[in-house]
Amino acid sequence: MNARSILDHWHDTGALDQQGYRQALRALHLAPDAARWRQLAARLLLIGGVLCVLAGTLMLFASNWLAWPRLARVGAAETGWLALLVWAFMTRPDNQARRWALFAVATMTGIWLAVIGQAYQTGADAWQLFALWAALALPWALLANFAPLWGLWIVIVSLALQLWLPHAPWRSALSAWDPFDNANLPLIGFWLAALAVAEWRQNAAAPWTARILPRLLGLGLALLLTIQACMILAGEHLHAFGEYSPTTNGLVLLLWLACVGAALYFYSLRRDLLMLALPLFSVWVAVLAWIANFTHDSGWLYPTALLAIGGLGGIAWWLHARHRQWQTASRSALQELAP
Repeated sequence: MNARSILDHWHDTGALDQQGYRQALRALHLAPDAARWRQLAARLLLIGGVLCVLAGTLMLFASNWLAWPRLARVGAAETGWLALLVWAFMTRPDNQARRWALFAVATMTGIWLAVIGQAYQTGADAWQLFALWAALALPWALLANFAPLWGLWIVIVSLALQLWLPHAPWRSALSAWDPFDNANLPLIGFWLAALAVAEWRQNAAAPWTARILPRLLGLGLALLLTIQACMILAGEHLHAFGEYSPTTNGLVLLLWLACVGAALYFYSLRRDLLMLALPLFSVWVAVLAWIANFTHDSGWLYPTALLAIGGLGGIAWWLHARHRQWQTASRSALQELAP
């Protein structure tokens, strides 16, 4: 629990009165005072400014592409990249401005590579652009240790991976194994590895802003696996995987069940309610898809709807019970810290 949660718990249980609660919030700089509002406004302006600079850079090249000579295009891109790099190293290392400046440097690197590729037509494949971009952006991501920059790097690597797979030299051998192509195992494996690293580096009690990246990765994995499982259970696997393949269907369902089981066990231990809800909703949707495969008659519409509502309510009740159980388990530790 963070400091705000501890104070809220003491206030709710009566261990801290209203005056003491407000004094503690002000002492810990947690109250929404004028300084915090100024800090929030400055951060929003910083983020908006960085995004506007990057969008303006793209529009600058798009609107002047035919008017500028090739050397001027590359020179303008390199000048912008160097200006952002100077901005990054002119700010303090622990400042948000430096992290967003490094985010802009990593993004500008991709724009620079794209300008070079378009200006001189090197003949390189698109995956090579994204692979080189990911390699050049990795040092900035390691230096900044910033969740939005890691999110950008994961997107770049995912695009490079998807574009490279058709050209992989060992693809013909692995394509004989249906799940490699049909279930998109390389992308699932990369996202699972990224999620494992993100969970390893972050505490479950970290603020919600620090847990956006693992939760987005968990949501992406849940969507990718649940959609495939639902297509199979609903009997629509022909649309999902083309030619009928019982082995592929079984392996995809086995992979989905393994991920659901691992997520339920791991996030129960970490007490992350949102990540625990994802596998439960995945199972709920998959069960409804399986029922829909056998109930084509309109007479089953209302029973299926009632079952869907009941399942949704059951998931909400179970999550609420788990949340209360976790609060009760942590109460003894909080009472030891109470004033």
